[in-house]
Amino acid sequence: MEEILKLDADALAARVIDIMGSDTWPSVEKAIAMVHEKHGGQLRKDGSDFRGHPFRVALYLCEVAGLKDANLVCAGLLHDMVEDTNADHADIEDDFGPKVGDIVRAMTWPIRKDGVDRSEHDLKLFEGMRWDDRDVQIVKSADRLDNIATIEGAFCDEHRDAYLATTRQGMLPLTLACNTALYHALNNALTARGCPE
Repeated sequence: MEEILKLDADALAARVIDIMGSDTWPSVEKAIAMVHEKHGGQLRKDGSDFRGHPFRVALYLCEVAGLKDANLVCAGLLHDMVEDTNADHADIEDDFGPKVGDIVRAMTWPIRKDGVDRSEHDLKLFEGMRWDDRDVQIVKSADRLDNIATIEGAFCDEHRDAYLATTRQGMLPLTLACNTALYHALNNALTARGCPE
């Protein structure tokens, strides 16, 4: 997993194509092109190329979770598209089908209200995810795994510690229920960053 963190966006995208092939439905290549188009030039909180995040999420789905389902991989690639670009749910569903659209819709969390603690907000959303489709839980687990793996430099210490604790308390049980390989990877990432069990 550490090796994936060292790859740039183009190398990550090529690796996804190597694993998935170029003839999938929905089209993984088209999802990768959309990531390049819509997330190109965006930076993450730590200053890194935003495109690396969805590409790593797709690779965690393939290489860690052992899943090579094109719907899941496309949803992993597109999971932040509606929140962070001018794309909307109709664009996703029209181009990638209802399954991908449904996962991306479920991954698009509501904006936190003023005065609501972030940890409290996230824990309520995790609680609601218990009723979501298993595929939503899997993609969210891969997303959270990458956020934890790349958390250094993204948050102040207080926010970082709260994010780690919220992930352990709210996301980790969902991950255990949906994919044990992702569970072990996420648990190890949390432990490596000093979040006690």
